[in-house]
Amino acid sequence: MNKKLYLKPPLSVQEHIELLKSRGLHISDEERATRYLQNISYYHLSGYMYPFLADKKQHQYKPNSCFDDIINLYLFDRELRVLIFSTIEKIEIAIRAQITNNFSVNSKNPFWYTDINNFSLESEHKDFLNNVSSYVKRSSDVFIKHFFDTYSDPYPPIWIVLEVLSMGQLSILYHITKRSASRKAIAKYFGVKEPIMANWLHTLIYIRNICAHHARLWNKSLRIPIKLPKVTDRTWLISSNLSNDKIYVVLAVIAYFLDIITPNNTFRNKLKDLLAKYPNIDVTAMGFPVDWKNEPFWS
Repeated sequence: MNKKLYLKPPLSVQEHIELLKSRGLHISDEERATRYLQNISYYHLSGYMYPFLADKKQHQYKPNSCFDDIINLYLFDRELRVLIFSTIEKIEIAIRAQITNNFSVNSKNPFWYTDINNFSLESEHKDFLNNVSSYVKRSSDVFIKHFFDTYSDPYPPIWIVLEVLSMGQLSILYHITKRSASRKAIAKYFGVKEPIMANWLHTLIYIRNICAHHARLWNKSLRIPIKLPKVTDRTWLISSNLSNDKIYVVLAVIAYFLDIITPNNTFRNKLKDLLAKYPNIDVTAMGFPVDWKNEPFWS
């Protein structure tokens, strides 16, 4: 394949506005459009322009497409990310507690994570310990300093370590441990099988990173497909027409976890309110089945 040099010149905000108008996009308030393009780069906003294009090669817009439609889609996506990010925090804290409560208490050993016998592969365990060391050394938390000022152990107890590890490292820790009563107990607490638990953790980390980096989420094809459980201890989706690489199933996973962690949570209501606030959003692009409102899971 012959590649070519990138020769497109940079454009000013006003030039971008003229370009959009020439492609058939209606802009009723150019001052407002200028303000948005000054604070949101054209390239960042272009991902939200794509659904409104009739000719995606020539970048021609569908009839009656408006700049306001693009901004509303952007604002919806931003509010969706904020909602998801805040809920994943609760899930992360609950998983920390479950790892501590099961692995540490069952083994009667606060340093069980340093024992290779609890892990499937020596190389993965070594990498994990290296990451633990890195996180601990970078930490400026008082409790880390207190531990090393007081004790001679090379590593802190797991409940201290888990306070400084990222959610990604939590997922890795669960994934690389051997199958055990403790590992099974964590999955059982959340009402799923171990492979589903590992996959859902991995997926939530991926989604969390998208949210943290302010990337487009609403219609994204997920790089990490979600495993759909055949059996759960609690109510789950009954539709057989599900896309496992769209945000709809992620929203269901979040709601499922929250029902266990905070049974009286308002996540479903907040999600429905958000969709009602932006009624023109194409939810099918998010993987929502046509009859999703009839799902007992969402009631």
